[in-house]
Amino acid sequence: MGKKEYGMTLVEVLVTLILLMLMTGIIWTTILITSRFNIAETSTLRLQQEANYIITTLQQVHRQCFTYSLFITNSEIKIKNCVNDQGEEQNTYNGVISKGFTYQPLIDDELIRSTERNVDLTSFKVTVPVSNRYIEVPTVISRYKTEKGDRQNGETK
Repeated sequence: MGKKEYGMTLVEVLVTLILLMLMTGIIWTTILITSRFNIAETSTLRLQQEANYIITTLQQVHRQCFTYSLFITNSEIKIKNCVNDQGEEQNTYNGVISKGFTYQPLIDDELIRSTERNVDLTSFKVTVPVSNRYIEVPTVISRYKTEKGDRQNGETK
């Protein structure tokens, strides 16, 4: 009769450990790649949401205010001196629209008469300062031109 074998040999233990390490490495690599991808996509989505919010707010200001001052600095976007068609100041729209990102193009205290011209932001860019991830949203903000606006400037059609 032959010997009875109990337990595993050293070679079997080593092969089992190597296979276990390979499986663990594959699983961790997959988790890390997925995590990095999710972080990148979340950052991009946040940028898109912020850019959409900024553009929507600027469109609303442009349509509700006869004149306003637009400031786009490196670190914030701000509206001041929003005046409606009746000459009343609209405090609802005055203030900082967005901050915490980097913005381009830079506009310093530009008085905008919304019934006279459009705001050309065809190179509008929002950037996350830390990662330099950015999104460009080419936009032209417009409003119907009105005779009332022309009359307030001393012109008649």
